[in-house]
Amino acid sequence: MTASAEPAPAHRVVDVCALALDRECWRTYFRGLGAVAPTYLRAFGRHATAVFGAEYSRFRARLDEGDQDGAVDLLVAGRPERVDAEALLATMDDNGVVHQVLMSCGGDTADGDDVNSRVAAVAAKAPDRLQAWAGIDLTDPARAVAELERCHGLGMRGFAVTPFWQGVDPRDAAYDPVYARAQELGMPLWLHTGHHFSRHAAELCHPRNVDWIALRHPGLPIVAGHAAWPWVLDLISVAQRHRHVYLDISSHRPPWMARPGSGWEPLLLYGSTTLRGRVLFGSATWVNADPVAELARQVADLGLGDEVTDGWLYGNAARLLGLGPG
Repeated sequence: MTASAEPAPAHRVVDVCALALDRECWRTYFRGLGAVAPTYLRAFGRHATAVFGAEYSRFRARLDEGDQDGAVDLLVAGRPERVDAEALLATMDDNGVVHQVLMSCGGDTADGDDVNSRVAAVAAKAPDRLQAWAGIDLTDPARAVAELERCHGLGMRGFAVTPFWQGVDPRDAAYDPVYARAQELGMPLWLHTGHHFSRHAAELCHPRNVDWIALRHPGLPIVAGHAAWPWVLDLISVAQRHRHVYLDISSHRPPWMARPGSGWEPLLLYGSTTLRGRVLFGSATWVNADPVAELARQVADLGLGDEVTDGWLYGNAARLLGLGPG
């Protein structure tokens, strides 16, 4: 742990959507994302270059020249060859983060390894503070089950599915064996919901997918990643139907939620009443240049009250992840 001259963070946090990748894993992530949803690189390029310490003008110039891989290489060039777990823990301490879920995108790296194994190895260095969730490709259900079991063996405690990345409809019954095996293994599902910039239909990430999965697998905890904006009210309805459905607000900036017409009004209403125990905080790391402590302060500024704020930032996730009573 490192000494810091900064004041102690005001809020305790469990971050349910963090990415702590090394250089090659980031390259795999951004090249994969850029292949199916290149708009992300432009929409979040300024934030990403700020987080990674890259020069935005050069990054944008590469994109404008049509050199997407070159832009990604420039973006990740300053990232370490391997994740420094001690430095990660120190950053968590500085930001009041008690526990962090490290999300993996899955996939093979160019240096002959794979992202799931590398993320699992980072989490294994501090299992009381970190846990890894596997990135699972549903395209081939049998391979997905095998990868899920392999990742469970590596110590990964949940799994993530991003339907727009693979162009799959997560409601398809062909994927039921994946969800069923995850439930047997005690691995919750994080499912991307809401807006995306993929070439695939927006429909693939509608919260009705959560409803269908929850109906067929009522014992499987499901975290609706990014809280399904702009279909927030739809997700509220789904979450009220299924007690194992949670709403993760990662990637969205809290100050926008308080603005009339933002679409977040249902979350502020029901997230402080009937669903107060099911809203989770996530940083999503590269889409927000602000540190976690600042994002947590922005959540506190929503005026939810101390108890609800602590639930959103810490207690709800602590109960879901089995970290304690919260």
